[in-house]
Amino acid sequence: MVMYAFGEIVLVSGGTYTSKPRPVLVFQNEESYTGESLIVIPFTTTSNEEIKTRIAISQTEQNGLDRDCFLEVDKLSAINTAHIGETVGMLETDLIDKAKSFARKLLMLS
Repeated sequence: MVMYAFGEIVLVSGGTYTSKPRPVLVFQNEESYTGESLIVIPFTTTSNEEIKTRIAISQTEQNGLDRDCFLEVDKLSAINTAHIGETVGMLETDLIDKAKSFARKLLMLS
């Protein structure tokens, strides 16, 4: 079973998720990972100022993204691990913390 680390950025394609490879943030810890599905947050290049749960992410060597984009915390979902491709990088710690905070607010777990 392939393991994915919380905060890792991987490419996903196929299934009902997306036809072309798209980066997602692994948002599930290793202890709760079963190998069948994985909780992720997708990235998008589309800005939407009205949605306050989108986090601007700049392209860096560490995160491996190929352009500046936005993390769509409002689209937190589980995907089948069969659609996961290569790892491109790791999101910076401060941005992971911001995503956690936004997710808590969305899920009302504060």
